[in-house]
Amino acid sequence: MKKRKKNEEQIDEGWLLPYSDMLTLLLALFIVLFAMAKVDTAKFQEFKSEFGTLLSTHQSSNSIVNIGKKSKTQGSTLSSALSSASSQESSSINTQAADNQLEIIRQQLAANLQSSGLTNNVSVYIKSNDLHIVINSNILFDSGSATLSESTQNLLASLFSPLKAVSTNPIIIAGYTDNQPLKSTSAYKSNWELSSARAISVMNFFVSNNVFYEDNISIQAYGENKPKETNTTASGRSNNRRVEIIVEKKSA
Repeated sequence: MKKRKKNEEQIDEGWLLPYSDMLTLLLALFIVLFAMAKVDTAKFQEFKSEFGTLLSTHQSSNSIVNIGKKSKTQGSTLSSALSSASSQESSSINTQAADNQLEIIRQQLAANLQSSGLTNNVSVYIKSNDLHIVINSNILFDSGSATLSESTQNLLASLFSPLKAVSTNPIIIAGYTDNQPLKSTSAYKSNWELSSARAISVMNFFVSNNVFYEDNISIQAYGENKPKETNTTASGRSNNRRVEIIVEKKSA
């Protein structure tokens, strides 16, 4: 008797099932057997109901501890991990889609600029995941002015179609000038004010043509600060006079 008891104690309890689980397995077995025998449906449902009643009677039985049973904490942790992985994958897909969209817009803009003959005065590129459109102010405004001419507006119309695809993205329009002092007859007191007025003029042009929305745009003005090239040459000063449109990537 002692030897038998000792052997029973050595049985791994993780492989034992509670009485209720054993009944569940038996129920599954009987269902299969009854299905194979094609028994009368009414009698089968009666048997299933009676067996379910018997099972519920022993549902609270704790005669055998099931060590191998997964805990609620483990299930919750697994569910949380799967949810986190799914969220990260979705975020990655959205980010990639946003990058691809801006690259497609860049290509469309480049094609339109080439057909309009503006490639020497307008450049488009991706920088820091944002789309940059740099327009030389020489084709936009007269010296010391912030008014867009009608001919200039017609040229900029070639940008409408591609940019409407990103009209809901955050937009920054920034104005820059060279370091030359303004004439005394200018309506603006400083290059900083002139760069601000030019950025606002470009913003109003795109907003009035329903390309951008007012609540998505912010204005930046740098005046003669942050030059692209040296201001000691005419060519450098020409390239420093510019308006830059930055289409930011949408947040995932």
